Amino acid sequence: MHIRDLSPDQILHNATIYTLDDHQPTAQAVAIKEGRILAVGADAELLPLAVPGTHTHDLGGRTVLPGIFDSHNHLLQVGVKLTRIRLDECRSPEEMMELVRARAAVTPPGHWIVGEGWNEGNFTAATPPGRLPTRWDIDPATDQHPVILMRFFNTDVVNSVALQLAGITPATPNPPGGEIGRDASGAPNGLLRAAAKLFVRNLLPQPTLAELKTAIRLGCQEMNRYGITSVLDPGLYPYELAAYQAVVSEGRAATSQGRAALPIAVRLNVMPSWHGFREEENEAELEARARGLGIASGLGDEWLRLGGLKMAIDGGTSSHTALMYEPFEGETVVGNFNRLDPQTLRRHFRTAQELGWDVGIHTCGDRAMDMVVDAFADVARSTPWSDARHNVIHAYFPSDRALAQMAEHRIAAVIQPTFLYWEGDLIFRDVGERRAANYKPARKYLDAGVVLCATSDIPSTVSPDPFAGLYALVTRKNNLGHFVARDQAISRSEALRAYTINGTWLTREEHLKGTLAPGRLADLIVIDRDYFTIPEEQIKETRVLMTMVGGEIVYTAER
Repeated sequence: MHIRDLSPDQILHNATIYTLDDHQPTAQAVAIKEGRILAVGADAELLPLAVPGTHTHDLGGRTVLPGIFDSHNHLLQVGVKLTRIRLDECRSPEEMMELVRARAAVTPPGHWIVGEGWNEGNFTAATPPGRLPTRWDIDPATDQHPVILMRFFNTDVVNSVALQLAGITPATPNPPGGEIGRDASGAPNGLLRAAAKLFVRNLLPQPTLAELKTAIRLGCQEMNRYGITSVLDPGLYPYELAAYQAVVSEGRAATSQGRAALPIAVRLNVMPSWHGFREEENEAELEARARGLGIASGLGDEWLRLGGLKMAIDGGTSSHTALMYEPFEGETVVGNFNRLDPQTLRRHFRTAQELGWDVGIHTCGDRAMDMVVDAFADVARSTPWSDARHNVIHAYFPSDRALAQMAEHRIAAVIQPTFLYWEGDLIFRDVGERRAANYKPARKYLDAGVVLCATSDIPSTVSPDPFAGLYALVTRKNNLGHFVARDQAISRSEALRAYTINGTWLTREEHLKGTLAPGRLADLIVIDRDYFTIPEEQIKETRVLMTMVGGEIVYTAER
């Protein structure tokens, strides 16, 4: 059958289309049928394909890109966060407490008050600037509610009520891989870092299924605003996986009954949590969970698919909980924030591989990076699996040995350029100039032949905006305009691939999405300027005008 015999449902034309398809890198028009791309080409080639009923969209010369695949995005948490106190714009602990007081005034006594997103790097109005909040800030705001205020990454601050509920006293020891903040006398100050967060987080009431479904739908709407058409949500517990399944099942029923055009507005890939998270989950229970499922990575369809198992080995740099070879700046002792020893790592990786599961593991410190990659490489040699899609999440400081082994055994690096942009100069504060020169080294990864995926890790950062991340990858500038490892910049094409087609490698969907080519899913975005020709400084200003998933418009910017 010739293409002229196929009648498209719609044609987008008069556009500058960057397909990321090597066979046809650019086009003027794209024809879509039944949620997939029928053809790309010139206006003169595709417009004659229109038949009665074909919708044509004149894009007025706008730029079209493949939809963004944010392959490390806690979409469900984003939706939950939208129902909590938003702290990301607070400029001091005092501003945070104003919001806590307001929420306390409308919250029944004894109920939890939860806030998210504070960042001491934004505390320019604090005295001194950057001062960390403590329980003594929160206590005057309310003594009738347990309060937990989550930093954008890896640290919480709680009030005295929450400390009491958790049983945290001056005599409470630090848990493995965590730290209880204390004052000079040894009394807990309300700051809980890394694994210590679980003392209080595990007390939070589990959301209901209805609340989780609402959160997922809210999260999808938020992602569509930024041109994100697919996500990989990592570290999910069984009740959260059930919520995803329920949302997609209800969406399929709605589409079959003609009540909705799509089952869901974002394509969902999900990673069950495994080792290195909740302390109360012992090894035997986790092994039984993986074996008992009887399923493996890749199961599902274009709307909901299983990714790998999510693990964690350490914390992060800004909270000084990453596993490092040398102390953080201003410290004299190397912290022991290792959640899993090398022998245990190898055992878990081998078990996962034997069961057909990929593994993605949270790894920030340079010492943690070597431990993880060495373990992956040893398992690859002893238990070969040619189609393994293992990956190192965050992957801050790779050694030359790690780079070589990642390339040899096809271990991907899943980095967050949004951290580089939004965290300003924190990396210099935490590890100094020398180590910062090897921070998220995108150029090194690509030159070594490592699969590089770029992601947001929202809500562990300010925004999921991929254009802030693309700007950081291309310029290596942070939000203060300062360079971070300038020689690690990559090209605009390489950066966009890291945000699109490269992510599909993790989920074995290279044949489905990530490029705009015939037969691929019709997931695309229209933006307000030409990403490939504008001055570099304009990349971060780029805005999404329209987001399309499966040929359906799921977001249109307000004019």
